[in-house]
Amino acid sequence: MKALRLEGTSIREVDIENTLEALQEAVFGYIETITLVPGRAVMIVNEEGRIRGMAVNPAASTVSGIPVVGPALIVGVDGEEFCDVPEEIVRQLLA
Repeated sequence: MKALRLEGTSIREVDIENTLEALQEAVFGYIETITLVPGRAVMIVNEEGRIRGMAVNPAASTVSGIPVVGPALIVGVDGEEFCDVPEEIVRQLLA
C-alpha cells in the first residue's frame, strides 16, 4: 500500500504491506489513528508513544494540527479498511 512516512522533519512516500503487523512495526508499537480527512485519510501513530517517551514528530504535528510523537504514516481509508494514500494528499504534502 502506498503511504507517506513522517519522521522528524521529513515526509517521504513509502510502500508498506497492509497488515497490522507491518503497520505496528512502522510506528514501533500498537497503532491508533488520527483522522485527517474524514472518510479519506488517517494518520497512524504509536498508541503508547507519549508513555514510552518518544520524541515529538514536527512533521506529523504540523500536518495533524496536534502534538504527535514517534514516527507516523498517512494512509487512505475505504470504509473500515486502510488503502493507498490519496494522490491529492501526496501532491499537497510533497509539493
